Amino acid sequence: MARTKSKNTVNRTKRRTRKKNRKNPPRAVSAFTRAHHSAPFFSCQAWSPVLIAKFLIGLVLLPICWVSIETFFVSFGHAAKQGSFWRTPEFWFFTIGAVGWTVIFYTWRHKAMIWLYVAGHELTHAFFVLVCRGNVAEVKISSEGGHILTNRNNFLISLSPYFFPFYTIVLITLWGLVEWLFLDFTDGHRQILFGMIGLTWAFHLTFTIWMIQREQPDVDQNGRLFSFSMIILVNMLVISGLLVAASPTVALSDFAVVWTANLVTFGPRFAESIREIWLSVEGMFG
Repeated sequence: MARTKSKNTVNRTKRRTRKKNRKNPPRAVSAFTRAHHSAPFFSCQAWSPVLIAKFLIGLVLLPICWVSIETFFVSFGHAAKQGSFWRTPEFWFFTIGAVGWTVIFYTWRHKAMIWLYVAGHELTHAFFVLVCRGNVAEVKISSEGGHILTNRNNFLISLSPYFFPFYTIVLITLWGLVEWLFLDFTDGHRQILFGMIGLTWAFHLTFTIWMIQREQPDVDQNGRLFSFSMIILVNMLVISGLLVAASPTVALSDFAVVWTANLVTFGPRFAESIREIWLSVEGMFG
């Protein structure tokens, strides 16, 4: 037999629910908003202890970002010269896809494209909320902007859309599932895959650069130095991973060895560069 709650029991349940919601209300994580205004960088509000710590971490990440960029171009140059990487179909299909999307982006940017970007942005937020064991209460997507409501937020959740190429990951995942379950892809299919990776990764990169120039709550709440350092670092690691996957002459172990060597020698090389600049300036005015 169904049992009904008394009025007092219902009231107590409502009070407990309101109290719980006040204690842990859902928070918005936004793709972008025109109404948002960040605090001045040097205001007391901006320099909270957490942001000071993130600023210091951002300083530490700067040489790591430089080493990652340096290692990528060194490895790419080695692959191009020694392994003729620039002649491989994978390289050309990736390049055609990336350049093709870039031309479309800067010549014919449509609201549907912006909606597609916001959808990927918000779904990336939602995915990382779930990874961090949070709950997603609402997802709003439109060509004017978007947000999710969640009970959990951290730098990984807020910055993930800027370094996680959502559509590229979806493409590779679906491709792998189809190959595993249904088809055996040939080298010709693999070339098409790299063309689509080039297009989707360029989609991610162009929109990230375009959107990050606006006022972004995701970036401001973590401090700009920390946010930009993390975004640059992870994006460089992603494109380096694509280089390792596509090039027959660049192995992951070799890339890691070069990256480590560049990081270890960064301090002495930087100090030597400063010394040479100082001596040149001193010679000009001495």
